[in-house]
Amino acid sequence: MQTLIFLVLWGIELLLAVWGLRIAQFFSYRMPKVAARPVPDWSPQVAVILPIKGVESGTGANLEAILNQAYRNYRVIATVESLDDPVCDAIREFQEKLPSGKLALVVAGRATERGQKVQNALRAVAATTEQDEVLAFVDGDANLGPQCLQALVGPLGYGPHIGATTGYRFYIPVNSHPANAIVSISNAIVASLFGPYRRTVAWGGSMAIRRADFYGYGVDAAWNHALSDDFTLSWCVRKKNGVKIHFVPQCLVASTADYSFSRLFEFMTRQFRITRISSWHLWASATAGSALYLLTLFSAFYFAVIGLYLHQWGGAMGSLAVLVVLYVLSILRGLMLLRGGRRLLPNHAAELDRVRWWYALGFPLVQAWILLTLIVAGVGRRMTWRGIRYRMVSPLETEVLAPRE
Repeated sequence: MQTLIFLVLWGIELLLAVWGLRIAQFFSYRMPKVAARPVPDWSPQVAVILPIKGVESGTGANLEAILNQAYRNYRVIATVESLDDPVCDAIREFQEKLPSGKLALVVAGRATERGQKVQNALRAVAATTEQDEVLAFVDGDANLGPQCLQALVGPLGYGPHIGATTGYRFYIPVNSHPANAIVSISNAIVASLFGPYRRTVAWGGSMAIRRADFYGYGVDAAWNHALSDDFTLSWCVRKKNGVKIHFVPQCLVASTADYSFSRLFEFMTRQFRITRISSWHLWASATAGSALYLLTLFSAFYFAVIGLYLHQWGGAMGSLAVLVVLYVLSILRGLMLLRGGRRLLPNHAAELDRVRWWYALGFPLVQAWILLTLIVAGVGRRMTWRGIRYRMVSPLETEVLAPRE
């Protein structure tokens, strides 16, 4: 009976591994072709909402990329918690070089009943007008390509069945530190699940919605006590029958990965905890998938060793075959994810090559790290984000527990 259970589990995992390889193949081969298509030319007035905090190594370049989009009619509203934030100096420097109204600065104040990022975004939205037909939200750590805004906004012109559009990030490691490799591969796994023909959620680093729909779908009210901007917006859009969130591969943006193990653990645990509270089934599916992968890998290794020790050659060879096939599928999947990232972000191909051996051979270790953080995220509702302690009561209710450090 025990053997039968493991055979069934192994069979399920091998099917899932083949499915994961197929998804990675789509990401590697099909998605770059989709990204190469001409972007829709619909170009209404856009207000780009930029919640931002602090100055990092790439902040200046990211701001410059946002302000130099190949889009005819847009303005940027940068929004900060306080004028004491050092990023305000960088914003003022850009304001001096730009035409009046191109870049505005909004002070949101300290959040007391919602996430600070949501607070900043809400204050910026309040500064828009009906002339701003579309709201585009971007993160300060996202490096946008010059066509990203047009690609993000254009599909909204297809009709009311497109409720929102979204891009996603791809982590570019600053060096070959294992933490940077882990976050890059983990994120690439998620990125490969996005697609124009799949059930997609929005990502707050690059997403767009018609201003009328932002209010019509009740995003403003839902954000009032929320911690997560993107999960909440996704929920508001997807509860409308016949309305979808459209993924835009041209807005797969490069984000810098510069992590230590402790910072990576905090980041991934927070992300997975938000996921669990916002979408329990998504968290449970990810946890079960990682657990089944590792269980199959190590149980096959165990039975292969035991079989060889007891001279049970048939069982040993069968277990060894499962082990080898699963690992080979993992190698192929990792290489395809790397290839997809290199093709979609060719300017960062050399940087991605710093961790190519992790993509090729490190899949089991990455899955072990993912499972660890998923399990830790399965307990509790408290988290620290940008120095602020929160308790996420529900997707639409947040308690701010402590001020900034």
